[in-house]
Amino acid sequence: MWRSHQKQERRALDDAAATSASKPISGPTTRGPSRHLPFALQFLKDDRGATAVEFAMVSVPFLGLLFAIFETAFVFFATQGLEAAVTDAARSVMIGTAQANSAITTATQFRDAMICNPTGKARILPTLIDCTKLLVDVRPAGTSGSTTFGSANMTKDFTTAAQQTYCTGGPNDVVIVRVAYPMPVYLSIISSNRIAANGTITAGLTSFNGSLVHLIMGTAAFRNEPFPNYGGAATGC
Repeated sequence: MWRSHQKQERRALDDAAATSASKPISGPTTRGPSRHLPFALQFLKDDRGATAVEFAMVSVPFLGLLFAIFETAFVFFATQGLEAAVTDAARSVMIGTAQANSAITTATQFRDAMICNPTGKARILPTLIDCTKLLVDVRPAGTSGSTTFGSANMTKDFTTAAQQTYCTGGPNDVVIVRVAYPMPVYLSIISSNRIAANGTITAGLTSFNGSLVHLIMGTAAFRNEPFPNYGGAATGC
């Protein structure tokens, strides 16, 4: 009898525990913002769209840095190509080929025949360089230090076209060939008038005919070979 009573009590306890476990738990839930919180507090706790806002804040300086790297790469590439083209054209002066060509008497003709469209060989000058805007200055360095470069305006305020000289010199003369190119600024924000007025990021630019450009230059200095059949100095010497 006693054991039977114990079993009945244990069974009643198990039934009560099962019934309480199956009932839903009443009380506040933690899912979603509470309707009783103020709107401002709900707005502060809501973090949806945070990634988009952070990207908008970081993208402006990141894209600016990226475009500046591209701009610098273009300048270096154009400078290297211009120097290579000037070195190749200067060799025609050093060995007397340019002097022997009667069709080349001016700086423009030398530019077109020896740099822009060289005869019998491929063009070295990069295609991104507008050859019609090249400024050529060819002149002998002279003897006894008598030669000056006063007529070639290579200062920062390159506002007007420099005087272009084509004077190749004679055998054994020391000659200097300089070719300048006003390269346009591809990242237009760098050359804007508002930024230029502040003088902040235009230190590497040059004023050319009213606009800011990258003034790049290729230079070659050499002594002419003792070539034969030299017909005299070109016009303008």
